[in-house]
Amino acid sequence: MLDNKYQLNTEDKLSNDFSPEINEFWDKHAHVKTFESEHGGTINTVHINTGNSNVIVVSQGRNESVLKYKEVAFDLNNQGYDVFLIDHRGQGSSSRLGGDPHRGHVDRFQHYVDDFAFFVNSLELEKNYQNRFLIAHSMGSAISALYLEEQQNPFQAVVFFSPMFSINFKGLPVCIAKVIASIYCRCSLLFSSIPPYPLGVTGYRSSLPFKENKFSNSAKRYTSVFTNFDKIVESQLGGPTMHWVKESLFAMEKAINNAEKINLPIMIIQSGADQIVTSKGQHRFYSRIKHNFNNHFLCINNAKHELMIEEDQYRLPALTAALDFLNHSKKVK
Repeated sequence: MLDNKYQLNTEDKLSNDFSPEINEFWDKHAHVKTFESEHGGTINTVHINTGNSNVIVVSQGRNESVLKYKEVAFDLNNQGYDVFLIDHRGQGSSSRLGGDPHRGHVDRFQHYVDDFAFFVNSLELEKNYQNRFLIAHSMGSAISALYLEEQQNPFQAVVFFSPMFSINFKGLPVCIAKVIASIYCRCSLLFSSIPPYPLGVTGYRSSLPFKENKFSNSAKRYTSVFTNFDKIVESQLGGPTMHWVKESLFAMEKAINNAEKINLPIMIIQSGADQIVTSKGQHRFYSRIKHNFNNHFLCINNAKHELMIEEDQYRLPALTAALDFLNHSKKVK
């Protein structure tokens, strides 16, 4: 019997499109708001404000949409949190930047950070909430780490799920990957102004059959999320450009090197069977944290990359540990 002390949503309540209860919650409470980025483009956000005194801001991973987080937002709201989500630039329903809608591109990784800082500042969290937390997944963790290292912020604690602090290049050393990416990007400019994909990477394709996917062991959650991508054209995105790869490599290194600047409690929840990012960067980042406020590092054995849309046996322990950590970080009235 799995421990589900927070009564989180479980797979038996799901169909292949979340559930009527979750979709009704989202349709009623998820209010879309946009802002114009100082770096160009419109950034899409979702505000779920039901009058709570606690709040969680979610920083999503690469090639994600706020729609992926319907069930997560439903669970967090049931725990007494307002929830704010952002489609990072170039993905979800935010403006696309790579020359066509399918290229996962960013001119500078710092632009993600600047957009996120603007979004958080616009929410006036310290004015409106007693307890304020940040949850980040994959690429969103790299963005959030850089934000926390650079900016005064309103948060009391942060949880990184499957954080992208090193990418799985199947044994290729990072130093070599940086050189290849840099040369590739420079040479490509001689032939086209459109940022190129790495070899073998393409634009949007319908989701892989469940048995072939690298993201989740949960058929229902996988299908719920990726069916939304197939149905909603503006949410579709292909692979990353080589320029995105180059920018991400240097951004991850910067995030690790400056980890000691983060001055709030940190929890890292690692996916034990992750094929997208590697554990090396996660351990390096965690080892460089100097401010020890009961920080935690948890590995969910056998879980794939997408912990928040995983099978109950992986998702429940991950979210339960995160909620325990956040509750421990709450201010006492």
